[in-house]
Amino acid sequence: FTSSRLGLLRMAQSDFRDIYTTAGMEKRVANTVVRWNDTWYFGTDRGMDAADLKGQSRVRDAVTDRFEGIRIRCMTVDREGHLWVCTYGSGLVELEPDGTEYIYNRENGAFGNRARVAVQLRDGTILAAGDTGLSFIRDHKVQKTITDTDGKISSMVLTITELPDGTILAGTDGNGLALIEDGEVTGMLTRNDGLSSEVILRTVPDAENGVFVVTSNGLCYMDNDRSIRSLDNFPYFNNYDIWMKGTDSLFVLSSAGIYTVDREELLSGRENISYELLDSRRGLNSSLTANAWTWFDEMTGDLYLPCDTGVFVVNTETFSSGARAYRMSVSSVRLDGTVHQAERSVTMKIPRGTSRVEIFPEVINYTIQDPNVGYMLEGFDREWTIVPQDSLNSISYTNLHAGDYVFHLAVFDSSQEHILDERTYTFTKEREMYDSGWFILYLLSVPLITAGSIIWLFVRRHEQKIEEELKTANQQVEMGKQTVIAIARTVDAKDQRTSDHSRRVAMYSKQIAEAYGLDKKQCRDIEWSAQMHDIGKIAIPDAILNKPARLTDDEYSRMKTHTTSGAEILKDFTLLDNVIDGAKYHHERYDGRGYPQGLSGEQIPLFARIIGVADAFDAMTANRVYRQKLDFSHVLNEMEKGRGTQFDPVFVDILLKLIREGKIDLDSLYSVPQEEINTEKPEEKSGKTEQQGKEEQSSAAAGSADTKKTEEGKA
Repeated sequence: FTSSRLGLLRMAQSDFRDIYTTAGMEKRVANTVVRWNDTWYFGTDRGMDAADLKGQSRVRDAVTDRFEGIRIRCMTVDREGHLWVCTYGSGLVELEPDGTEYIYNRENGAFGNRARVAVQLRDGTILAAGDTGLSFIRDHKVQKTITDTDGKISSMVLTITELPDGTILAGTDGNGLALIEDGEVTGMLTRNDGLSSEVILRTVPDAENGVFVVTSNGLCYMDNDRSIRSLDNFPYFNNYDIWMKGTDSLFVLSSAGIYTVDREELLSGRENISYELLDSRRGLNSSLTANAWTWFDEMTGDLYLPCDTGVFVVNTETFSSGARAYRMSVSSVRLDGTVHQAERSVTMKIPRGTSRVEIFPEVINYTIQDPNVGYMLEGFDREWTIVPQDSLNSISYTNLHAGDYVFHLAVFDSSQEHILDERTYTFTKEREMYDSGWFILYLLSVPLITAGSIIWLFVRRHEQKIEEELKTANQQVEMGKQTVIAIARTVDAKDQRTSDHSRRVAMYSKQIAEAYGLDKKQCRDIEWSAQMHDIGKIAIPDAILNKPARLTDDEYSRMKTHTTSGAEILKDFTLLDNVIDGAKYHHERYDGRGYPQGLSGEQIPLFARIIGVADAFDAMTANRVYRQKLDFSHVLNEMEKGRGTQFDPVFVDILLKLIREGKIDLDSLYSVPQEEINTEKPEEKSGKTEQQGKEEQSSAAAGSADTKKTEEGKA
């Protein structure tokens, strides 16, 4: 974790154990696992692997040698202790404990040579399915085979379940759910009967004699009367299997990991059910194999899970579902740049003049999962903001009104509905005399009385005087504007590589602000602020600012200080609102990788987000002494690439719309007489080729921190 992450994580022991890694076996796709002859056997796509009962050492024996290189899809151990192995190519193999072997395939009247699943029925018969049908096997002989030519089952059977009344359910790969009674197919259940899909991956008997049906696109439930309903309240669709813990908990195996849910809550149909997801954050560092066969060890409570890199084990009794161990706090609060320690038992006082409050939360997590963390400032926020812990950053509020606030920090469950743990901190923004009702009334009455007096004077006697005062006010505004323009030209004149840069950035910024819907005064303020966004370059030595060669690391670091220098210069400039924001933050990036403070998203002030887009656009479209402006299609592509990473996507979209509508016309903006165009070779003017100049421009648009002399640094 980087030092910028505030949500701290203390790793706990994984809920899962990787047998293949522990036993030193080569990772491969596992499809099935059984315990037989005091050994764990794992059927894979490339043969049979085995490990001792502790799962610590690899085992090589006659069984692993027998199936070397053969794809194994399913294994089961019958009540007589015989191992049944479903292979692709060799059919079904029966092994007795002493090694005696029997084979069932097309040659002896069975279902074919590709065996997919085998189960033992209550009367001891083995019912196995393959590529051409199902076979009933007893006393080492195929008693009967139902083939796909019978006209009812036309696709491979993937799963078999015997119901209490003796009816057999055979789930197919696209043909629905077959009902088999007395060795005959008596019916087919399809979408018309309520199934969400006719690809049936698994059927699992329920404690109440119903059946959970796992289809290719969700979960269904079949009641005793054979009616089927879709369990649409389950939060995931790509599921493989269900394992039941007792009668009340379900482990749903899926491509996303293992969901643990309450049986009654799932069957209730209630939306937004609670669940726990066991995935890589809990130690399952592999993907479960689709339509694979697990094994449950009743002695230890371990559930063995075939995965695409081997077999993982989770103990269903001791895994940390529902166990939480968090410690939450607000480590500090920054008030307009000054850091203060926060204490839960003490109400923090915020001075009345404070404009920016930045809260630094900290969540120490003693589990391996990444919890959902929520925060809310009561008195300001209307609802919780909930994010994963690894996305938790500092939280900023600006221009809070005077009053009392409570900051809530909480950990939520996976459904984001229930709070598992919560901390609160109280704040009070102090009130001044002018926050009282009578003072506000006084302030409102002053302009009304003043306006009435002016009108009266205007009507009565002082029309000329009022006009002169208005003229003086307009002159003051114009003088302020000229002052801003003069400052901007001073900055542009200092940097030999730019020409009227500040004026164009101001023009683009104003156009974006107008299109965004800011009022007239705000549009004027952002135009003037943009004129002065690079004022901090006055503090940069000319040797660095106009150096033709690449800047050193130290020089580039000095160059970046023009943002903070500009803010310092403008701190007492009261003619404009938010003028410091443009100078200080126009090099912040929307994804938080900018400077000087690494702000992200809407933490970056509004003016700075607009000016940042205009600044980068002009950096790529303006002529330079060492090259002509970049190809316009390349510029538009770079702006689009920076959307949502370097730039606020809202203002990038507005800029591109202004260009499409012709409201920003670079051809007219940069049109100059042909004889004024610099015809010297770029390398003769600055020691750079045109391609090098383009590379600098691209770096400016991408915000690369490794570029020692970029257009972003110069713009």
